[in-house]
Amino acid sequence: MQLNHLDLQVQDIQRTTRFFERFGFTVTSNAKSPAIAILRGEGGFVLVLQRAEGVQYPEDFHLGFLVPDRDTVTRMHTELTAAGEHVSPLEDDARGYRTYCRHDGLLVEVSCRRQT
Repeated sequence: MQLNHLDLQVQDIQRTTRFFERFGFTVTSNAKSPAIAILRGEGGFVLVLQRAEGVQYPEDFHLGFLVPDRDTVTRMHTELTAAGEHVSPLEDDARGYRTYCRHDGLLVEVSCRRQT
């Protein structure tokens, strides 16, 4: 079986759509809808964003993007910071190289595995 979609509840559909476009997602539905957006990512993965007020995900609940190298992590950290997102400092340890970003109640990780 292959996981092929995820439905997330967010407060601002258009703003969160633009956020995920930075990660390579493209809109496949009406991009101006205030209620729902359907985006397609790599490998045909579908991300559905539905509008909901007051949604609170558990503190450590997060989505992760595994990227091929440190340069990509650093580039995304720079881009997200420049866009005014809430971005953590870069972390480098035995688990790999990563950063986290909080957006519309979601915690998003961008990381690469430790290169040997």
